[in-house]
Amino acid sequence: MKSTRSSSILVFLSLVLTLCAPPTATLAWGPHGEVTRAAQEVLPEREKAAAYFGNEWRSLQGYSSMPDMRNSVREDFFPNDFLLWPKVPKHSQHMMPEVAATYAPYFHRALQALRTETPPNAARWIGSLIHYIEDSGAPCHAKPIKGEMHKRLENWLNGKDITIAGYEPQLLGKDDASALRGLQERAKRLVAYSKERAENIYAKVEALQQREDQPVILECANESARAVADLLHTLFTLAPMTPSSPSLAGRVTWPAKLPLPKQPAKVMLLGTDYSTLTDTNGAWSFQKLPANSYRVAIERYGASTAIVQSDDCASVKLPPTDPPGNLVRNGDFKLRWLTANAPDFWNPIPATQRLKGWESDTIRVRSNVVYRVGIADPQPGVRYGVRWRSSTSSPKTLSTNVVWSADIAEHELTPVPYAATAQLLVLSNKPLTNAVSRVWLVPAK
Repeated sequence: MKSTRSSSILVFLSLVLTLCAPPTATLAWGPHGEVTRAAQEVLPEREKAAAYFGNEWRSLQGYSSMPDMRNSVREDFFPNDFLLWPKVPKHSQHMMPEVAATYAPYFHRALQALRTETPPNAARWIGSLIHYIEDSGAPCHAKPIKGEMHKRLENWLNGKDITIAGYEPQLLGKDDASALRGLQERAKRLVAYSKERAENIYAKVEALQQREDQPVILECANESARAVADLLHTLFTLAPMTPSSPSLAGRVTWPAKLPLPKQPAKVMLLGTDYSTLTDTNGAWSFQKLPANSYRVAIERYGASTAIVQSDDCASVKLPPTDPPGNLVRNGDFKLRWLTANAPDFWNPIPATQRLKGWESDTIRVRSNVVYRVGIADPQPGVRYGVRWRSSTSSPKTLSTNVVWSADIAEHELTPVPYAATAQLLVLSNKPLTNAVSRVWLVPAK
């Protein structure tokens, strides 16, 4: 197989997008963790919850920022695995009115996780739901407002001052259906509360030349904490934190020396909304599953996906990728859990990029390593390349520095300076699986 350096004369297109520019600020309700902490402190179930979740109970404060970590790469899991599932196969918006569409699916998914998954997995799904409720209470999300005023109206407060001491959380409903209606009504009141305050202080904050913490924004944070306390109290009432015997369980092993050694494997029941992550030793379980025969799909970063019947899932060894060490998740397009019409971890390139085709999930890279990038069985007219991105926590595009013709099916290249992650691009007007059969990005030997 031929290969070439990115400086080769065969590279015919270089699309430089703010090369090496620093990441731009993320629009985020500044005190997510502090809002969550304040809600936890007033829960009547806080001692039981702390015992059930263990270290994850405190980690919930970090998990409440999960949707702001979308498309990022953590050492211990991919945040996207707690944001996307068949009912929500695409990322959701965080501002009104769009954020209101997140309440129902994430509420049901959090309940499902509490009832069927391990405490760490349940905590992360709850964190994703909490985030959208808290964002609904941010003045600039409730209004909604973008730009410089967005940053001011969600960050000009001291998060340590957030407290709702003495508040008694309210039960939003006695069953799943009434609780969802109660949550939606509670969120509407929260939005109205924060929207009114955003309108009242907008002119004052806009006129300021430097930061001044605003008591009105603190009021919105406290009201957000009350709404989260109501939500958590309701979740823990409807899904008591009482482990039961597994109804489906197994252990996964994978090839040695895979990247990100703390990464678990992901287990999905095809044709359902059920999924979970293993622990770092590969053990996984579901409890209280509906009795059925399931097709179980298992994937792990750096390994190939395995699909087995539930009768054969007790011990599964993930096969190596082709070529070994492929860092592209679902590089052979075998996994289709989110939607039957497209492979998981692949999305159409946004129209703003002026490229037509597909982009992979985020891939962790090192700036001092040479990588082999390639595609197999390309159809006529297919091109491919790499988009280099910045930090692992909030990736921003540094450059799309090379786009190749498929006449040469593999290239060697080194990431641009400051790149920490990458995405592989397949450029074609055809469906991805009609354009190529597999793709790879592996460290060169």
